[in-house]
Amino acid sequence: MSQFPLLSSPVKLGSMLLKNRMMTTSMSPGHDYTNEEGQPTLRFYNYLEERAAGGTALICQTICFYPRLKSQLDHLHPLPLGYADEHLPHLSKMAEVVHKHGGLLVGQPYAVHDWKPAPEDKEEYWGPSTLSVSKHSPQPMTKEHIRIFKENIVQCCITLQKAGWDGVEVMAGVGGILNRFMSPATNDRTDEYGGSLENRCRLTVEVMAEIKKACGEDYPMIVRWSPVDFIKGSLTMEESLQIVKILEEAGAVLHNLAPGWHETSVPLTIKDVPEGYWSWISEEIKKVAKVPVATAYRNTDPFSMEEILAKDKADVIAGLRYNIADPEFAKKVMEGRPEDINKCICCCRCLDDVISQGKPLNYCGVNPRLGEELETPLAQAKQSKKVMVIGSGPGGLAAAVTAARRGHKVTIYERGPRLGGCLVMSAIFSPIYDRLNTYYKTLLRKHPEVKVNLNTAVTPALVTREKPDAVVVAIGGHPIDLKVPGAEGGNVVKSHDFLELLNGNPPQKPGIINKVMYNCGSVFLKFFYTPDLARTFMGKFPWPLGKKIAIIGGGLPGCELAKEMMHYGRELVIIEEKKKIGHDVGGSDRFHIVSAFKKSPRVTMETLTKVKAITRAGVEVVHEDGSEAFHQAKTVAVTLGFEKNMELAEALKGRVSEVYAVGDCSNPARMADATKAGYKAACQI
Repeated sequence: MSQFPLLSSPVKLGSMLLKNRMMTTSMSPGHDYTNEEGQPTLRFYNYLEERAAGGTALICQTICFYPRLKSQLDHLHPLPLGYADEHLPHLSKMAEVVHKHGGLLVGQPYAVHDWKPAPEDKEEYWGPSTLSVSKHSPQPMTKEHIRIFKENIVQCCITLQKAGWDGVEVMAGVGGILNRFMSPATNDRTDEYGGSLENRCRLTVEVMAEIKKACGEDYPMIVRWSPVDFIKGSLTMEESLQIVKILEEAGAVLHNLAPGWHETSVPLTIKDVPEGYWSWISEEIKKVAKVPVATAYRNTDPFSMEEILAKDKADVIAGLRYNIADPEFAKKVMEGRPEDINKCICCCRCLDDVISQGKPLNYCGVNPRLGEELETPLAQAKQSKKVMVIGSGPGGLAAAVTAARRGHKVTIYERGPRLGGCLVMSAIFSPIYDRLNTYYKTLLRKHPEVKVNLNTAVTPALVTREKPDAVVVAIGGHPIDLKVPGAEGGNVVKSHDFLELLNGNPPQKPGIINKVMYNCGSVFLKFFYTPDLARTFMGKFPWPLGKKIAIIGGGLPGCELAKEMMHYGRELVIIEEKKKIGHDVGGSDRFHIVSAFKKSPRVTMETLTKVKAITRAGVEVVHEDGSEAFHQAKTVAVTLGFEKNMELAEALKGRVSEVYAVGDCSNPARMADATKAGYKAACQI
């Protein structure tokens, strides 16, 4: 019997039969996936095909449904154009690459924020009225605008049907135009499109009726909507339960539920949200729904997905990030290989780049094959080479596995007692990051041809003796030191002290208690370490982190430490020279992390502040205006991040014909950057 009998089972959505219960939600991958003519590029076709070949039952894709002038296309959010016969060739090809692998493709006319009623107009933020829940004040739609808007959507649906797409999705959620008509928080109209719930849903119902009239009764219509939106004065669950009936009578074959709006301040997708959390919403909707219901957001684990279906909380699992992380997620589920899934670690790099910053989908914390890498299949090397990979963090592991897949003979050298590099420490503060380490351990166990040497510090002399053809240096960056009086005191803890402790190397600190504790701790953790154990030890034991902690550096490392210590009631002061705490934290996480700090009576944030000196009692600081202050602290934690660490790579040049430096040692950045750099280096060998 399959481990995932429900997740692997077919489901019918109107006239569409899905081969399993896994579908993607819609997103535009951004620039370079769509060209200046509004056509998908090879990168986009390959992105779709990889996921269809990976067993995804249904792919939903955003489409531009209104005319755009060619002169405007390179300045606008790039979407494939899909509203005229001239777009049929590329739309048909998109359907082709999905259909040839047994997948289904539906198009979503992207009616979220901007629209324009005429080709020559500028795209603007439109809505039923000027009422707003964000900094944008909508352009109120007249009856004539409404007519044009409906015509645009219907014409897009006709075009998609001609191109062989399997259905359409009506976007009536996440604070989009139709959603703003539905919500009393953004709709104060007094005509037939405002007031009562029936009137507020009228535009969505009319859109669906006209699609049905143009495309036929049997052409499937999914509806993406937000029954719980966390917008003050908006929809209640009581109203949402009534909307279910309204949408089904209008022809919906699936309720694709999206919690919240884009403007919502409640965390929706970050790693702190529990796995499968939002299925409570689909569970409520299912109580009255007569057609299938999909749950979305924070579904990244197949066991949780199966449980949601088994408890009848949803009929379909919708999501995007699990599918970005591993295009073969569905295939591995159906084949009963969950251990082989490269699970999303919810770092939100994809969302931060594409949605928050308008960048293309080039980076993922666990999957390097995005962006330009999609344009070329991973090719076998012309000649098998002996490859040394020095360091087993995300960059080193990506390089090792990729090089081995290309046919090279690979050996990993790790100076610590376990694989993972920085992942070993990161998993203490973000337990979900241990997924990536577990994935690579499983992969290496199944591929013993990749050799692993632990507890091995690599020197130029060792490399000379081993005589590799190529070396990938992935040893991480140098921690940035704080150069002030007292920085070497016994009450000062540096970020690398933790990693050295976990690696069995006791940091050399003054004081008899430090010597005893660091030595005992390093021996114990070398053999018995788990992220949970280290987290518990660090949080509940008042050493090396005391009850009052001054954190020097308010970037990502400092924020992660502070966030964890908040759970244990520590008194914290975060001291940062820049203007913002969390200046390098991804946009999806930063707001929620900093908000939590602001709300906590135990956390003080000092920005534009420099450390003057450290004493046994705390930290002396000086503010930008020249004023000075003193913060009492039992422990001073230095979390200033990393700088380049190129000494080993430079020393190997001339000894080895090919030397590649990847990850923080060459470019201190985020995990996704290291993963990508490791993959690219291995492709060059």
